[in-house]
Amino acid sequence: MNITKIKGLKYPDEYFVKFFFKNKLHEKKGLKYLEFGCGNGSNLMLPYNYGNEVIGIDYDSTLIEMANYNFDNIYNGLDFNFYAEDMRSFVENAKNIKADIFILPSVIYYISRDDFTSFLLNIRKNQFIQKNIPFFIRIRTIKDFRFGYGTQIDRQRFKMPNESITGENNIEIEFYTENEIVILLKKYLDLRDYKLFSLDNQNEHDNNIVLNSDIVVWGTIN
Repeated sequence: MNITKIKGLKYPDEYFVKFFFKNKLHEKKGLKYLEFGCGNGSNLMLPYNYGNEVIGIDYDSTLIEMANYNFDNIYNGLDFNFYAEDMRSFVENAKNIKADIFILPSVIYYISRDDFTSFLLNIRKNQFIQKNIPFFIRIRTIKDFRFGYGTQIDRQRFKMPNESITGENNIEIEFYTENEIVILLKKYLDLRDYKLFSLDNQNEHDNNIVLNSDIVVWGTIN
């Protein structure tokens, strides 16, 4: 495969790659992967190459066009579906997907805490996932440089400026602590046997060196 032909991001999230191989998912085929905030499909390319079905949802229709292009023209395969839709409305309207793997990388901090709770309730109510399945999530912490940047909307929610150095212009971002996210996931997804990773690293935005801070959790749910 020539990666220069891929539209958008070329590689999966580093910690999704770790999750995939540490859980020996490369040894399994024919599973159904469900990802919200899928972008151009860069994460889903990994399990797809190992013979699995993938379903991706993203609000950005341009990114969904990229995903369809990548899977149509580079992989020439079947068993993939991408939807340009708000994740909140999607889980209200769709039903019975019954995914075998559920992944939420770098997306839930763009919706409010209340909306995230409703989202999780609908995931279980409308049978989006099977029982006892692997789960991956990546969220933004209160140590991230964006916390306190822009206009405060709620206790741990901020609206980014009109000209944000990250390009997240006017976007609202919800921040979490390790304890908060674990409590939510245990309550609404029955998270168990989990591992938690604190990821702090420096990054460059608009010639400024800033601190990016994320939490990754993976475990078993439902």
